[in-house]
Amino acid sequence: MLTPRQYFNKYFRKDRDFVREITAISGYTPKEVFLYHLALTHSSLVRKSSEEGQSARECNERLEFLGDSVLDSVIAEYLFKIYPTKDEGFLTEMRSKIVNRKSLNEICKKLRLSNLIMHNQNGSVNRSMYGDALEAFIGAVYLDLGYKKVRKFIYRRIIDPHIQMNQVENQIISYKNKLIEYVQKKKLGILEFEVLDEVGEGPNKTFHVQSQVGDLVLGKGQGKNKKTAEQRASEDALIKLNALPEVGSNGSGKK
Repeated sequence: MLTPRQYFNKYFRKDRDFVREITAISGYTPKEVFLYHLALTHSSLVRKSSEEGQSARECNERLEFLGDSVLDSVIAEYLFKIYPTKDEGFLTEMRSKIVNRKSLNEICKKLRLSNLIMHNQNGSVNRSMYGDALEAFIGAVYLDLGYKKVRKFIYRRIIDPHIQMNQVENQIISYKNKLIEYVQKKKLGILEFEVLDEVGEGPNKTFHVQSQVGDLVLGKGQGKNKKTAEQRASEDALIKLNALPEVGSNGSGKK
């Protein structure tokens, strides 16, 4: 049953079409609609017109940080229940595979959440924009409706329709190790990872890293820590080198 605010949002708000799209995606009519607008506002849209500290409040990066933690928690609980005899290492690896950037990017598109993302059409947009928006959306649902409902959303709209556990078990977890093996096998030289930039501060800091052999740049990636950025730079390199096996549509290697 809808609360008075949800009823108003669904039928009388000026942006009620947006509200209905959010309802179709999440399964719930939102209470605080501004959270969903914020979750779908990419930093490229606000950074040119705002100071760095202010732009963090006007885009989805803070909600992404929150949603990332909520998603990790829900996935951890799910794995704990369906693998009662597996150890911590297996569970950690499986969670890392499920919440990888490629998989979240694809799920965002399948949910058609990608159609609602607001970003600077003329600026460069990183490859993680869709997965970041999905995490921010999860953060918005959590703040708006609470843990029980965001948990149901993740189970019903993400895990059940889009995560095939048998495929996940067979996926590569460490793109960095895979790239090291490839470079050594092909005798390309010494593989190095260079930090190109560090953007933001504290929990909002993003590391930009490139993988390279000598002066040859193999791939680039970014993440909330150097390890994640190196994994994404390795994944990018392996894709460009056509050195990844076909592993289905879920991908791996976010964390």
